[in-house]
Amino acid sequence: MKRTLKLTCLIILTVLLAAGSCFAAGLTVTGVSPKDGKTGMQISNMAVKFTFSEDMVSPSVDKNAEKFKVTDPEGNEIPFQMVYSEEKYPDQLWLILQGELVPNTEYKCSVSSGVVSKSGNVLEKGFESTFKTRNTKVDSWISMAMMMGMMGVMFFATSKQTKKAQEEQSGAPADSSAKQYNPYKLAKEKGISVEEARQLIEKEKEKDARKAAKLAESKRQKDEAMAAEVEEARRRLEEEYEAARRASYYQVKGPRSIKDAGFAVPRVVVRKNRARREAQKAAEKARAKKK
Repeated sequence: MKRTLKLTCLIILTVLLAAGSCFAAGLTVTGVSPKDGKTGMQISNMAVKFTFSEDMVSPSVDKNAEKFKVTDPEGNEIPFQMVYSEEKYPDQLWLILQGELVPNTEYKCSVSSGVVSKSGNVLEKGFESTFKTRNTKVDSWISMAMMMGMMGVMFFATSKQTKKAQEEQSGAPADSSAKQYNPYKLAKEKGISVEEARQLIEKEKEKDARKAAKLAESKRQKDEAMAAEVEEARRRLEEEYEAARRASYYQVKGPRSIKDAGFAVPRVVVRKNRARREAQKAAEKARAKKK
């Protein structure tokens, strides 16, 4: 009797647990990228990725796309292309935003109830999140500040080197004093003949010329070294500025089909492309008839 009672209780408990899990089952949004409230997002080549609690299915992508929206602060909808990869990301739906977004602006991403999973479960509760694009004006000001700082360092270094060169030149023996190069005064001071004084003056001139040439060569080398440093600083500054400018953009090498990335092209996109091609052919035929 006791064994039968225990077995009955165990069966009832198992049924209740199974029933509870059945009621708990259902499709939910488990994550979104960018995360809710994320700031500093790119203004171009943006993608919003929704992750669900169950795998999705390609045939339902077109129907599910109607449940998604990305809007700006005025409520204007941002066009997107929905892509799905059953092999790589079976539980995700990606919204590839078309065009360029407005800098320093908050956008709202929403999915309404009714999205269907691969198993047929339906999303009963909608989901919303926001993200904000980066402030490109601030980026430009930062780049300009970096540039001005580098220019200031370059100007300070150049001024310091120029001042040092001038001080070195000012201490050089010029074609010096009239007394030194006056043979009569030199002969009188040293008690030598005028001819001997002239010979001494010529030797001093040659010596001064060698010193002047040495200083000139030293100045030339320093000027070349400074020019090289300035050019290197300018190059680094341009590279940093270009890196800061490109930080807001993601560049691709060229157009690439989403099939190459393992995604399935939504049928609505295929239909639009086919309609566009047919319209182009019709327009070409009409122009040919007019000719």
